[in-house]
Amino acid sequence: MKKVALFGDTGMVGQELEKALAFHDGVSIGFRQNSKRQEGALDACDIAFLATKDSESMAFARDVADAGKRVIDMSGAFRLPKETFETWYGMEHTAPELLKEAVYGMPALLAKKVADARIVGNPGCYPTSVILPLRPLKGLVQGEATVVATSGISGARRVVEVEDNELTYSYGRRHKHVPEMELYSGFRVNFTPIVLNSVFRGINTNIRIELSEELQAVSSDEAVQALSQSITDAYEPEDMVRLVEDSSEKQWGTRDVNGTHLVLVKLRVDEGHAYINSLEDNLTKGAATQGVENMNLMLGFLRLRGILRQEQAGGAG
Repeated sequence: MKKVALFGDTGMVGQELEKALAFHDGVSIGFRQNSKRQEGALDACDIAFLATKDSESMAFARDVADAGKRVIDMSGAFRLPKETFETWYGMEHTAPELLKEAVYGMPALLAKKVADARIVGNPGCYPTSVILPLRPLKGLVQGEATVVATSGISGARRVVEVEDNELTYSYGRRHKHVPEMELYSGFRVNFTPIVLNSVFRGINTNIRIELSEELQAVSSDEAVQALSQSITDAYEPEDMVRLVEDSSEKQWGTRDVNGTHLVLVKLRVDEGHAYINSLEDNLTKGAATQGVENMNLMLGFLRLRGILRQEQAGGAG
C-alpha cells in the first residue's frame, strides 16, 4: 500500500481527487494539508498531489521535492516553459529548477516520460478537450483552430446559480490555457470559453479548422474517414478517447462523459473545414482521474487502476 499526500484537500479539485483515490486499492492518503489544518506525515508518503493555486504549488513543490517525494501538480505552474508561464499567468515562476524537469502529465501522449518523472504538471481541463482530438490531425488540417467551449461552474466554484447565466470571458487569444493548447496540439488556437453558471460539470468543446488541400479535394465522407482514422490510430484503448456519431436514436452530450474518464469525439466536414466536437468531465478526465492516471504510471500500477472502479460505482455521483 502506497501513501499519498494531498495538498488543498478541501478545494474543488482536491475533493474530486479524494473521491477518486477512495476507489484505488493500492494507495491511501497519508498526509493532507489545507489553509486551516495539517494531518498525517509527509515523510511516510511516496507521492504528493498539489491541488493548490499556482503560487502555492510552486512553493509546495519545492518543499515536497526537497523531502524526496514525487509531485503531481494540478495547477498551471508546471505545464509551460518559464517565459511563457510568466507572460500568460502574470507572475514570476519561483521554482524554475523544478520547471525545467517537469513533464506534461497527459498519459495519452507522454506515458513513458510521466512514469519516470519527479515533477508532473497535470493538464488543464479545457486543453485536454482540445489537444486530444486535434493533435493527431497534423497534416490533415491547416491554419488556426477556432475553439468555442462551454464548461460547468465547477471549473471556477462549487455553487450553481438557480437562474440561467452564461458568461463568455477571456476570449480571442487571452485565456491562459491558449499557450498550453498550442504547445501540445501543434496548432495556433483562438479560444472562446463560456461558463454555464447554472450547470455544475462537463465540458463541450467545438473546434473549427480548415482541411488540408488534399482533403479538400475529396468527398466529405472520405475526409471524415481520414480524420477519424488518424484519431483512432493515435490512441490506445487505455487512453479512453472514443469516436462517436449522433443518430436519430442517440445524440451524445456531457451527460455521457460526466463522472467518467472518457473523451468522446464527434467529427463533421463542411465546406472545406473540419468541425470537431469533444466532450469530457472537467473534474475527472480534465483534472482528478487524469491525475490518478499519472500517479499510477509513476508508482508502477496499471494506468487505469482505481479509475474504472469509480465509474462502475457510479462515477462522480
